[in-house]
Amino acid sequence: MSEYGKLFRKKEGQKNTFILKPYHPDKEKYFELINKAREKSYKQVIVNSKIMTDILFRTLNSGGVILKINMSENTDQFVTDNIKVIIRKLRENNLLFVKLKEQLDWASESGSIDINSIEIYSNKKRYEIYSNGIISGENIIDLFQNNIQIVLEYYFNG
Repeated sequence: MSEYGKLFRKKEGQKNTFILKPYHPDKEKYFELINKAREKSYKQVIVNSKIMTDILFRTLNSGGVILKINMSENTDQFVTDNIKVIIRKLRENNLLFVKLKEQLDWASESGSIDINSIEIYSNKKRYEIYSNGIISGENIIDLFQNNIQIVLEYYFNG
């Protein structure tokens, strides 16, 4: 059964701290979730293409698999097709991540959200991470603590 969570951050001194707040789309409205977090001084995390790429890299380095990268509608079909081919070949050769990164660099440099979502397989579980900061899958707290939180801390805190 899939769980859902939403990424938030809070400035504490010079550093940002991050939480994954449980989200139940069948029981609560998205804007209510955001408003409750804002009342506690949390800001939502938007997962831009640079962060997505870093999550992909960390996934591969920890023995996970990239299943799919869902690009925005504005993405050139040639780029989308190349990404699909590279992802299939990545399972045989992780060094092809360099080629994948090259294909995604144009999106990462601008701080854009041209990557709508990514689907990964890590620790025998499937997850999807959306650009709006929603994460879905089983036991999402493990993915958050072992992958996403580390990427966010580096991105926001340097």
